[in-house]
Amino acid sequence: MIVLHGSEAGGRWQTWRSCRHPACGLPSAVRLVYNATMDLPASLLYSVLSAIAEAALTPAPNPQLLNEPTAIARSLPEEARQGVMLPPQGDGFVTIGGRQLPLSPAAQIRSRQNLIVVPAQVQTPVEVVYLTDASGAVYRVWMLTASEASVPRPR
Repeated sequence: MIVLHGSEAGGRWQTWRSCRHPACGLPSAVRLVYNATMDLPASLLYSVLSAIAEAALTPAPNPQLLNEPTAIARSLPEEARQGVMLPPQGDGFVTIGGRQLPLSPAAQIRSRQNLIVVPAQVQTPVEVVYLTDASGAVYRVWMLTASEASVPRPR
């Protein structure tokens, strides 16, 4: 439904049905509507069809590249030691390379995407490099990607 302002409708308010057929008697300015809204069933159908087309035309991601970070390679400290870390038990200790080491109160564990994670988020054994403080407590841990794990480090 289209409501015309008084100046467009000859000095009074008029309501016209939206029809594009010339026989409807609508003024030419009303017949040529390029940005008219779609009715609900047509817009829903268009949304569903465009989503299906986009999903069909988008290539699937390579699953091997999903674990690799897309940012610049991070620089890990050369003095860091490498090992396999088991999921922490929550008792203030962590097992890396078969040795049980205390966690520092200010310990940071970084994911493969270089985000800080809490120890409870580590659910599976993971290849890591780590640093210890003067008392022997682990205070920095970096989970390694496949390319970072291939670099030899002291264990």
